[in-house]
Formats: sequence, structure tokens, C-alpha cells
Amino acid sequence: MKNSVLLLLLGCFLLPGISVQAAEPADTSPLAWELSVLQKPTAEEIERQRWSGVFANDIGSYLFDNKSLHIDETDKNLVHVLVRTIFADSKIIGNLNEKYQGKLSAGDKVTLSEMQMVFQLKGKMYAVTETRIVSEQGIVVEDTKKTAKFVAVTPNTFAESMYYIVKSYDRNK
Repeated sequence: MKNSVLLLLLGCFLLPGISVQAAEPADTSPLAWELSVLQKPTAEEIERQRWSGVFANDIGSYLFDNKSLHIDETDKNLVHVLVRTIFADSKIIGNLNEKYQGKLSAGDKVTLSEMQMVFQLKGKMYAVTETRIVSEQGIVVEDTKKTAKFVAVTPNTFAESMYYIVKSYDRNK
């Protein structure tokens, strides 16, 4: 009896020492965790945060892509930026719909244009190097690329507003 009690106690002490193999750990590191009271933004919200409003008039709303601003690697006097115009003028939208009716599906219409712009900081000049016209359904109906032909920035225009934004970007970089 004494031996069996000792054997039982010895088994109880040794049993926790037997290794048990756990399930495979997840691919994420235990250090890769997040703490937030806010929900993660959706892809649509992230896309909206990417664009900042600059200027608005009868033609539409003008925005620029925050992440697209960059200084040219070969010429530090040039700053590149992607801008977007969301059309509001029904006459302009109608004209664009007529022009691209062969590329638009039924019920689709032109809603915006995107332009790649380059600004010369010291000369207060800019050029449009690329233009895309996009429909409401996200179809690119025109995509043109051209060589940079710099023109002077006209006062009180979207180009002037963007010039001051890129100048500020260059100053803070």
C-alpha cells in the first residue's frame, strides 16, 4: 500500500514534465498586434483619404494625391504630382459623354479626369505630361501621354494653388 501511494505521488510529480506538442503557431508574430478603439478603415475610406481638395469652381472639384508628390531624381527643381478633377458642370459632362459615347456602356458617363503634372519651382511654370478621362464605372476612356511643354502658372487658378502646395512640399522635404 505504501509503495503504491509513493508510486502514485511520483507519477503526479512527473506527469507535468511530459512534453505536450501544441498546435502549429499562426504565421503572425506575437509582437505584431494592434491596439485601437477605431475600426480599420475600408479600402474606399483609404482611397478617399489619399486625395486632398485644393480648389473648386463651376467646372468641378480639384484634388491631388498626397502620396504622389515627389521631387524629380534628375532635376531637383521639378516636382511631380497626380491631380484629379471631378466634373460638376453638366454641359462639360454632356460634351465629354458625346465625345466618348463609343467607349461608354449604356448608363455610364464621364465623371473625372486625372492629370500627371510637373512643376518647375524656380520658374513658376508647369506642364501636364499625362491625362486620363475616367467614367463613372471606372473605365478609362482616354489615356494620353505627352512630352512636357512648360507654361507659366496663371494667377488665381488651380495651377497656382498646386504650385504653392508643391513649393511647400519641396521646402518641407
